[in-house]
Amino acid sequence: MKFAIMMGATILGVWLGIGWWKRGANGGYPGWWKTLCIVTITVTLVLGIWPPTAGTVTDAVTASRMDSEIVVPVLLRPADGGLWADARDSRVIIQVDNIVSDTHSGYQTAVVEVRRLTDTHFRGVRTVATDPVLTMPYITGLAERARIIFFHVPMSWVATVAYLVAMIFGIRYLRTRNLDYDHASMSMIAVATLYGILATITGAVWARFNWGMFWNWDPKQTAIFLVLLIYGAYFLLRSSVQDPHQRARLSGAYSILGFVAVPFLFFILPRMMPGLHPGSSDDTGAGPLLSAKSDAINVTKQWVFGLALFSFTLLFFWLSNVRFRIAKLLHTSSSVHP
Repeated sequence: MKFAIMMGATILGVWLGIGWWKRGANGGYPGWWKTLCIVTITVTLVLGIWPPTAGTVTDAVTASRMDSEIVVPVLLRPADGGLWADARDSRVIIQVDNIVSDTHSGYQTAVVEVRRLTDTHFRGVRTVATDPVLTMPYITGLAERARIIFFHVPMSWVATVAYLVAMIFGIRYLRTRNLDYDHASMSMIAVATLYGILATITGAVWARFNWGMFWNWDPKQTAIFLVLLIYGAYFLLRSSVQDPHQRARLSGAYSILGFVAVPFLFFILPRMMPGLHPGSSDDTGAGPLLSAKSDAINVTKQWVFGLALFSFTLLFFWLSNVRFRIAKLLHTSSSVHP
């Protein structure tokens, strides 16, 4: 289910982006297409930030055994006798000090931050929300930091797909000598590199809170840094050649050679070496997104992540299309006024 959502979202986004590329190349994507992009990006931001994180009593017990002082948000339901029931498993009844349980309060559920005293006795810190429409599951070890999944990971994955599509356009130029394909390839590499930079920045912020430092030269961090250097050199190459067709030929060949390194650096090398990033050789799992375990990432997170992949893919093609049309205008202008 998880992999079907991720693959389906990516393929649909790429199909909509490439399927309307030619029409967009002449005057931008149609209004409905842009509206779809804006709406899905907005919904992704809202769902990625707004819903409170809420775990189970089991999550609170598990997390507290690793850190006795940790505070865990738990989704609870008022029960008789001033006790609380786990909202996801009413058989689990606990006592929470400082937070009054009232079955006549008018709300059905509440997200309560608790600190474990015993497995059935907790100290309440505060009530985060009552009757939440939607909650995000608690991931032990990540907590609120798990929200980075909806932003950092899609930008990294879309950048990878974008470099592939850019290479295909580079090959099409080499076969047809049509400069439009070179402009398209360059535009996609430009936006893909922007995505890569944003993925690096968001990943560094996440690393600061999870690993203690913004930059650790973890294999994954080193890999994306090398990819950015490779494609940074691509733009240096383009800027050093004045003849449009010679520049396009060199760029097309470079886009092929550059992409050969991308799968190895992004997916193979980090899994061959020990590191801090999920999926490293000394990691017991592949990370919540790539893990084969069905419970590695909650269904709610799966759908929101799929939406994030879809929306960031659409945004990529929109930005690339704008950059493509600018490149065409600049080329036309230089041809008229050399």
